[in-house]
Amino acid sequence: MIFVREIRAGTPPPPGLDRWPKPGEAFLSPSLLSAAPGMERRYGSFAGTIGRDGLADAAELIAYVNPSQSGFFKQVFEPNSYVRGFGNPNQAMFFVSSHQFDRGIAELDLLILLMAALPCTALILVAVRSRADTRDRRLALLDALGAPTRVRALVLAGESWKPIAAGAVAAFAVLSALSWTSPTLPFTGYQVWSHDLRAALPSLPALSLGVFVCLVLLTVLAGIRRPRRTGTRPTRQHNRTARWPHVLFVLGLTVATWGSEHRQVEGRFGFVAGSVVALIALPYSASHLARVLGHRLAERGGTKGDPVRIVAGRWLAARPATLARLSAALVVGLGLVTIGQVLTTQFTGPAAEAWDRYQASGAELVQVRSRDIPATAAGFTTALGPENVLRYSPEPGTSAESPRVRLTGPCKSLRALGRMASCPSTPKSARDVFTRLTAAGTNVLRDGDLVSAPIASVCTCQAPSGGDKTLYGFLVLNPDGDAGLGRIKQAAYQHLIGPMTALPGQSWYLGSAAQAAQTRWLLDIALIGLAALAAAGALGAAGIFLEQARALGPLSAFRTDRRFYSGVAAWNMAIPLSVVGVVGAVVAALLGGLLINLGKGGWMSLPLLLVGLAVVALAGSLVALVCGGVAARHAVAWQPRGD
Repeated sequence: MIFVREIRAGTPPPPGLDRWPKPGEAFLSPSLLSAAPGMERRYGSFAGTIGRDGLADAAELIAYVNPSQSGFFKQVFEPNSYVRGFGNPNQAMFFVSSHQFDRGIAELDLLILLMAALPCTALILVAVRSRADTRDRRLALLDALGAPTRVRALVLAGESWKPIAAGAVAAFAVLSALSWTSPTLPFTGYQVWSHDLRAALPSLPALSLGVFVCLVLLTVLAGIRRPRRTGTRPTRQHNRTARWPHVLFVLGLTVATWGSEHRQVEGRFGFVAGSVVALIALPYSASHLARVLGHRLAERGGTKGDPVRIVAGRWLAARPATLARLSAALVVGLGLVTIGQVLTTQFTGPAAEAWDRYQASGAELVQVRSRDIPATAAGFTTALGPENVLRYSPEPGTSAESPRVRLTGPCKSLRALGRMASCPSTPKSARDVFTRLTAAGTNVLRDGDLVSAPIASVCTCQAPSGGDKTLYGFLVLNPDGDAGLGRIKQAAYQHLIGPMTALPGQSWYLGSAAQAAQTRWLLDIALIGLAALAAAGALGAAGIFLEQARALGPLSAFRTDRRFYSGVAAWNMAIPLSVVGVVGAVVAALLGGLLINLGKGGWMSLPLLLVGLAVVALAGSLVALVCGGVAARHAVAWQPRGD
């Protein structure tokens, strides 16, 4: 709420208003107007809605109110209360209570990095190595012909720039078209205005060009390295798995562990950065595991005389990167789902507990605080009825270091707090007055939720009028529950100076609910990541189908039945992927535990981890089943073509 009043005639009204509100009038934002029934009467006479120029976004809850009291601004005078205009770009925003639960832009960036940028990176890495078998054979031919590195780079760039350019142009077209609409995000319901999107259009061509150049460069760098040659004679190639993925994986876990212990912004950044590095390195580390499994499988097949395991093991040992591409989306997805689940419990768990506490007390007792209550109490009390209002004021004779308050009101109001031995006409301690407390009385007299200081005395006498004005307040009996809150708030805004209302446990619930609402942003951002992971999984699986069908074609001279090829696919894809899934589940559980330690709360769902592991195993089985069928069909029609 912003209280305003025109002092000098001709002063421009606040942004979004066509005129200044008259005394007792209020302009409300559209979202605030529709937030609850009766909002048009709560802050005064409804003067209209605030235009788009006066709103930061469509969901902003804001009201411009010209209070009906003539001396309102004298009571709340502060050095920055008088302004000459609105929108000073050099004035830093001052802190208000509605901002106390906001998260900084840096934490949003971390969330985007973890939930969206990481899956998109996995998609890029899978796409760069798609059709790798065909590309490697083409590059091997160039090496045999003696082509220099420059030619190798030009060939890589030449075959990649067209699909990358098509994707960049398509993204540019979609984003340009989207900028003429005002899309609403699915989970938060946050509406992004079209003029905000169009403001970013001038930088979109440069961004698209930068993405195009980076992806082409990444494709070239991924394939430009030449294999080592020790001579011109044919030699047996010894494939060695690079060690850097293992180093990065361990380094990522170490940084994530450090971040979970240090907390604060640096700790959260360390955890996110370490998790990203560990999850990116994990699929690459899986290639080493694939090579080991392949060798063991081939050896076991040779011992048992099983051609299926011999072929599957040697194929897997020769192409370990295949498993890395297939597992990238699944393993990264399993880690992100676990982290997202823990974050959700950290955000929503305290809100659920606070809501239970809030609901247990109900709305039968409402605290109202404002400025200069001694001068405005009569009108507020008369509007609601003296029998429904209790007032607390500074206890005479108490010090500022240890303040106490006196609770005053009629006997009928005091009985709502508990059973009384007698109705005190002179100040007495609450222990001497009440023999048994109600739930409302416990909140007020024992827990102190609804008073500004401990209660020293209770009586039906006249309330004191001196002392610290910040210690004054009202307790309003509300037999109508939630339905009566609007009437109480309307009376408060009509008669009091800058009123604030509260219910038992409300401060706990508001803070927890504000944090829980941030979960919806997590879901909106994760939606982008899930789409990228789905695309990466589909692309990796499609590449494997084609690669295995071509690689197993020569075996058609030996076997052409589907059972043989399905067995090969099961041994070199489904089973290794299940093993990698177990490793991924362990890593996901470890990251989830570190996040719980970082946030000092939340819990991890073991059933969700098991379901994720089952999904990985099922995905491997489906890929193996389809690969077996595709390879069997290709085997029937396979013909040698320079193989």
